[in-house]
Amino acid sequence: MSSTNNGWRLKKTVLPQHTDHAGVMWHGSYLDFLEEGRIDALDKVGCSYSELSNKGFEIPVISMQIKYKISFFHGEKILLNSQFKLENKIRLTCKTLFLKSTGDIGAEALIGLVVVRKINDSIKLVRELPLQIKNILLLLEEGPKF
Repeated sequence: MSSTNNGWRLKKTVLPQHTDHAGVMWHGSYLDFLEEGRIDALDKVGCSYSELSNKGFEIPVISMQIKYKISFFHGEKILLNSQFKLENKIRLTCKTLFLKSTGDIGAEALIGLVVVRKINDSIKLVRELPLQIKNILLLLEEGPKF
């Protein structure tokens, strides 16, 4: 994945509901921020997650790794910088850096995703992506046009 200059960016503020009793960002809040970052990037390429879902597609998480390096505290600003890579034609990897206002990396996450199709009560892995969805994922991989 390329440098952090080409990533999808989302600015967040650590709010009281994101922290533990000591004012430190709680580990579960990182998951919410990661999902929000992925949904925001999809919106920025012109496809809302609800639009995909209404067409019967979902992009579930199949693996996750988070490395916590420096704590975030209540009131602190965070910049999420996410980069996507389409691998093996069906797996999408999202690498996200949680950056402090100083530019230091507070945490690093690596998320594995796949596209599935919901048909009635069954969920099936999409082994050949429809062209429209493949193009959306390639736009995510390309990164924003600044």
